[in-house]
Amino acid sequence: MPASAPAPSSARHVTALPPHVWFAGRLLEVLTGRRPITSLAGRMRPEAYDRLWDLAGARADWRYVSRGHLPRLLGPPRVSPVLDGTAVEVSAVVLLTPHVARALAFRLERASREAPATGREGLVRAGTGTGWRCAAVEAH
Repeated sequence: MPASAPAPSSARHVTALPPHVWFAGRLLEVLTGRRPITSLAGRMRPEAYDRLWDLAGARADWRYVSRGHLPRLLGPPRVSPVLDGTAVEVSAVVLLTPHVARALAFRLERASREAPATGREGLVRAGTGTGWRCAAVEAH
């Protein structure tokens, strides 16, 4: 083995983010204009996807206020499981700048293979038949 090749034992272990943290980050990126809305097309129920389009227009100030800053979550999102275990409701405080905070809330439901998600544009993302899907979203 050449001296410049890393040893197999030194390979990095990449840990996947919990679904509620992943979704909170992606929704924040979409609402601040850092990621296109269509990047979440197959990961949201149609009603939530349509609502995200509405919020992106209604929260245009998020893009303006956060310009030149790196918006981020203020601490971990708060998760409230639904009693039957099929969904969680998540709330998060986001910092658009060091002095401007906003609220983000969304509901994640376990996805089923039988019902692929489509939205305003009829897009379906391959490989999203399992896991979690966003069923509702609000931002203030």
